[in-house]
Order: sequence, then C-alpha cells, then structure tokens
Amino acid sequence: MTKRHGKRSRASRPASRARAMLPGREAAVYRKARQFVDCGRYAEARRCLEELRQESTSRRLRAAACNDLAALATLEGDLAQGREGFREALAIDGQCEPARTNLSALESTGPAEDSRVATTSGPARRPGASQPISRIAILSLLFNWPSTGGGTVHTFELAQFLRRAGYDVRHFYASYQPWGIGIVPSPLPYPAESLVFDDSTWNAVSIQRRFREAVARFDPDHVIITDSWNFKPLLAEAVQGYPFILRFQALECLCPLNNVRLLPPSGGGFQQCELNQLVTPEHCLRCLEKHGHSSGSLHQAERALSGVGSPQYYGLLRQAYQEAEAVFVVNPPTAAMVSPYAGCVRISPAGMDPARFPWPWPEEPAPLGLPGRTALFFAGLVEEAIKGFHVLHEACARLWGRRQDFQLFATADPPGQIDAFTRYIGWKSQEELPGCLRAADICAVPTIAQEALGRTAVEAMAAGRPVIASRLGGLPWTVAEGVTGLLCEPGDPEDLARKIEVLLDDPDLRRRMGEAGRRRFDEHFSWNVIIDRDYRPLLRPRCRRGLRSEREEADGVG
Repeated sequence: MTKRHGKRSRASRPASRARAMLPGREAAVYRKARQFVDCGRYAEARRCLEELRQESTSRRLRAAACNDLAALATLEGDLAQGREGFREALAIDGQCEPARTNLSALESTGPAEDSRVATTSGPARRPGASQPISRIAILSLLFNWPSTGGGTVHTFELAQFLRRAGYDVRHFYASYQPWGIGIVPSPLPYPAESLVFDDSTWNAVSIQRRFREAVARFDPDHVIITDSWNFKPLLAEAVQGYPFILRFQALECLCPLNNVRLLPPSGGGFQQCELNQLVTPEHCLRCLEKHGHSSGSLHQAERALSGVGSPQYYGLLRQAYQEAEAVFVVNPPTAAMVSPYAGCVRISPAGMDPARFPWPWPEEPAPLGLPGRTALFFAGLVEEAIKGFHVLHEACARLWGRRQDFQLFATADPPGQIDAFTRYIGWKSQEELPGCLRAADICAVPTIAQEALGRTAVEAMAAGRPVIASRLGGLPWTVAEGVTGLLCEPGDPEDLARKIEVLLDDPDLRRRMGEAGRRRFDEHFSWNVIIDRDYRPLLRPRCRRGLRSEREEADGVG
C-alpha cells in the first residue's frame, strides 16, 4: 500500500488500478482503506481490507485487498504472511500485477535483505537506499531484563514494536552493580548499549555525560526518556539539541516519595495524597523530610542522585516539561496535572503485545476452579500491601460465610491450598500469565495505590475476562464501569464483596463484559494501535545537526 513518506519499496506496491474498476459501496470501502493508510491509521485500514477480502463480490477487489493486506504484513516484517497473501491474491485473480511484482520481489530477496524489509511506518532499509528513516534513542536509568515490572516491560516492548514498525531503534541503559540495575544476562532482541558505571563515575554529572556522548554517536531524530523516575529531567538536560519525549508510566516526577502519591500508614492506614511536585514543591519536600525513610532503598538512593528537593532540580523539572516535544502520560488525571506545564501532552497507555493474547483463543486452558465454582484471580505480590490482596482476601472471607461457589487464586509461593477458598499457584512468567487469566472467570485488581493504568486489568481484558478494580488512579479510565467490569471503593472489603457477588450471580454478564473488554483492548491498548496513533505522527526524520561537543560549547562554536 502507499506509504506516507518517500518512495515505495519493491515489495509494497498497492493494487491501485482496482479503484477505478470497483462499483458502489465496495469501491468506497476500498477508498476508505487507502485514506486510513495515508493518515497512518493502519488498524482501521486492515479492518476495511479484511471485510473486502471476505465479502466482496468482485474478484479483482478481493485480490486487491489480499495484496494490500500482504503488503502491510510484509512491511511489518512478517515475510511468511506476506508471501502467503500475495499468493492468495494471485490465486483469486491471476492478473493482479501488484501481487505478482511483490511476490517476485520477496522471493528474490536474500536473507540479509529480508531483515531490512520496510514496515508500515515508512521507507525500506535496503543497502544503498536513499529514503529517510527515523532513528530513535530510548534512554533508561533503571532497566533490567527480564523483569515483570510494568515500566520495564513497557520500555522493552516499546523498543521491540518501534523497531517492528520500521524505526531504527537504539536503547541506552545504565548498568551499576551496587544498585542492581542494568542486569541483562542475555542479548536483547533489538539494538541496545549498556553504559557501565562504577563507584567513581556514579554521579549525576558523569551519568549525564555518558548518556550525552552515547546519544551523540547515534545521532537520533528523536529521544524517548523512560524508566528513570526522578532522573528524567537530568537526562532531558543531557540531550538538549534533540527532540525528546518524556514517557511517564506512573506519577514519577510528580510524587518523588514513591511514584503513586500514597502516604505511609498513620493510625487509620494508608492515606492518599492529592498534591504533586509541579504545583507544591515545598510541600513535597516537607513530605520527603517526614516520610522519606519509608521509601524503599532504591527510591531513597535515586532521589539523592537526582538532587530532588533542591532549587536546581525543580528548575530542571519545569524546563524538561516545557522543552519536551511531547509528554506521554497514561491516563486523563495525570494529563490534567501535567498540561499546565507542558506544550504537548498525550494520553498514551502502556501498550500490550497482542500476540500474547490470541483471539479467538486457539485452545481454551483448563479452568482454574473446581466444577461449579467460579474462579477469581489475583496477579501480583500478595505480601505487598499496596496491591490490596489483603482487602480481596477479607472480601472473599465475608462472602464465604454465606456461599461457597467460588475460589480465589493468587500468584504466590509456595503453591498450595491456603484456606478453604484460597489457593496459591506460584509466581507466573509473562508467558504463563495470559493462560492463567483466560482460565479464570474474574480478575480482581484491588490496589490501594494510585496506579496509572493497572497492567493486570488490561491483560485481563485482552484475555476476554471481566475486571473488578479499585476506583482509584487510572483504573476508572482503564476499566469501563458496567461495560468491561466493575469498580469498587479502594480498601473497602465490603464494597468489593458486593461487586464480586454481582458477577458470581450473573455468568452472562461476565461473558458480555469479557467480550467488551477484548474489544476495548483491541481499540485502545494493542501496541500496533498505540504506535500508529500516538508515536507515528511525532517520529519523523529531522534535519540532522547533532549535539555540539563540549569543546565546541566551550569555544562558543554554534
């Protein structure tokens, strides 16, 4: 199909002649598909083309749709699907010349060139190609892999899916053994560079210099700063001269205490904070002085490294928001906090890999629960109070007193039956978790912290399961109440028990909510949608200047 910039690659010629030969509505649908491609809305284009492929009465149009679907697959790097689609187009209409040309190009391409086939984002990356392509640097201070932390998973998948979308990606991350960061025992599936530090170089000035030098060598079109907590504005300062995007996964830089604005227990338990560092820096400093010792050791060390609380830090923080090409946040409440201080704020949730959640499910896993019992599922650390497992367990205990038609399953060790209604099933990897969610009937996210998105809630929707989540943070935006699940008052086991009982009593409602959740996942949370909708409009090639060297700056060379 026609791409937005530059010339077409050999293996992506659209069946453009078909448009003049198609009657009525079918021609209109095909034109709409082409318009969607021209404005970067590839998911919508695929839906239109798939409809034509299956329902069109025109042999030429079916072949054109097959060709264009195959071109999209090829441009995303799925060469096997591309070849199959081009062959299907020719089987339908042997005169479909674009399909013949595309298939010939693919079958004559060697392995070294296969790895450079263009994606839907733009130009091909073949040897000697003159077409531009965006180079994207991703910067992380606090990265490890493998990891189950939501922010780290997001960074890993962002690099993967930007690369699949055709961008030249390089991930730069810090490695400092005393902090346990930068631990990556196996090669990452995308280009990455570890910046190794020791005690003598682990300070803000040296870290900034190392990241600056690494970025300058790569000379990207755009820089995305992620996985760095309060150090984000210092990394932004380090890459001045390049367009940069601040990617926020929680309330980092807004809540320097713990990134979720949750105050430690004081008599009546945890307390929610409604302030943020941009508006009330003095109050946040007093909060750190009072509660800073309650943070984890990594939070405390990272705050000290970043200089949180100093006038210089606050100036850099405001500067980073003002100078950012865009600030990506996960939900509308965070956008409202940031918007007065930034020129461009985009609500962009953490993407999920749709390949982890096939639909329809190819083979249904064995149910978690016993026959006649509804399975509730909790994915998280049961011992971490802010995740709210204790609230969920208390809600189930109250329900068990009047009904015994359910079971509670949790990802905790050691596996085994804990009480009459609770069973631990051990910690689950990213590969295992989708099957567990699908094998359950209801997913519970009873957090008492202001989570930005609720990754487990999104994964449950991807698996076609209803969610009961706390009415807190970004969860009221993630979970459409009454449509994809129900919301409960955080920390209130009685209200949570009532919401669980609603779904226990109505299997049909559970099914409808699960199906609606899957639709919401496809429309809002799939990586393909997020790349096309949120990143592609920004990540265009630029006129290369690069950062000035420190010598040039000292000499005043401009």
